[in-house]
Amino acid sequence: MQTVDDTGVVLNAAFEIEQDGNGLALVMRSASGRSSRYPQGINPQYNHALELLLSRLRDREAVLESGVVDSSRVRNLPEAERTILDAPVALTDLSDIEQFRKKLGRAQGQIAGSSGGNNTKQIRLRLRVPGYGANDAARLAADLALPSAQPASGVNLREASEDLANNLHFDLAWLQKVISLLQDRKQVVLYGPPGTGKTHLARELARWVSDHDAIRLVQFHPSYTYEDFFEGFRPRLKGENAAFELVHGPLRRLASDAEADKGRPHVLIIDEINRANLPAVFGELYFLLEYRDEVIDLQYSPGERFKLPPNVFLIGTMNTADRSIALVDAAMRRRFAFVELHPDHPPVRDVLSRWAETNGKDDDRAALLARLNQAIGADHEFKIGPSYLMKPDADRGLDLVWEHSILPLLEEHFYERLSREQIHETFGLDAIRGLP
Repeated sequence: MQTVDDTGVVLNAAFEIEQDGNGLALVMRSASGRSSRYPQGINPQYNHALELLLSRLRDREAVLESGVVDSSRVRNLPEAERTILDAPVALTDLSDIEQFRKKLGRAQGQIAGSSGGNNTKQIRLRLRVPGYGANDAARLAADLALPSAQPASGVNLREASEDLANNLHFDLAWLQKVISLLQDRKQVVLYGPPGTGKTHLARELARWVSDHDAIRLVQFHPSYTYEDFFEGFRPRLKGENAAFELVHGPLRRLASDAEADKGRPHVLIIDEINRANLPAVFGELYFLLEYRDEVIDLQYSPGERFKLPPNVFLIGTMNTADRSIALVDAAMRRRFAFVELHPDHPPVRDVLSRWAETNGKDDDRAALLARLNQAIGADHEFKIGPSYLMKPDADRGLDLVWEHSILPLLEEHFYERLSREQIHETFGLDAIRGLP
């Protein structure tokens, strides 16, 4: 049977699943690593096909019981002399399938060299696969031959619903677009001016697609470091003595939980993601955000290799009044999908009116906010979001919100451009009510 990769390309390397005693075996064969398409050279697709099949078996939590070279040139040898795997290996314990495949290849090469050659690059890997018995060889072969139906994350995120949209007062189609971006890209940033509900939306989306115990939230700030975020040495008291101990941060703890629980999405919310020095905080993990299938060596754990599990998702929030999105470096843009939340554009533009209608508010707060943002004018990143007028203190009087929340923001923004009196005369509640 031919292997088909996850893009639908048929690879030039045959395999079979055969009954082997009371179990099953994966048999990979390719003449001298060659094929009719490559009669004079090594078949470049054989190794890729073997890694692909091992990955698909790992997704099914298979255990390799043993492995032997099984070509015609060495089949006459005792099995002990052609063994390339002499102890069981749980594929779920492997973070690097390529390195494991190379290990098998080196063992196979030694047997081929000592036996005068290996005419057929054929190996037999004996398997134990949950859900497949000795009589299920054909079914397992068919399942392994086709592209995986699973998403790259290994889990399907829950789709948006009318209930979620109504609860958030957002458009259903827009919410589904964000969830789809998170599914495909795994890292998204919600950005916009203050009061647009970025953190609230991030938390609600995380709760929607995952469970409470699979969600963590951190807030970045200028002094936040790699040692805080991933791992670092921290002083600890041991009895009466102080010592430094390697302590895991929130991302590493979440990754460990996700690796042990591959059937669920695990979500890390990074609030105010733009307030920290991102390359310094992420360190070598920046690489893994773009290449999730790779493994890296860690700064504080020499010799230990780390892979970011595919079921880890990141949702960041970014206040553009603090830092314009134009200042975000290319490395971050490449690793995250950016979703704007802005008071002038849907769905944020309509949130306050929908919320007011749902909650029976008839004090024209949505119209007042629209007039205020129109008065602010061309300062795109300093428009005021609807959440200021959706809090309990707004019910005690819009003048309180205006005086103690909105006008202080505008005073800071227009500092040295407008006096305090000018700001109150231009953007005060009475002034906004008098606008057409």
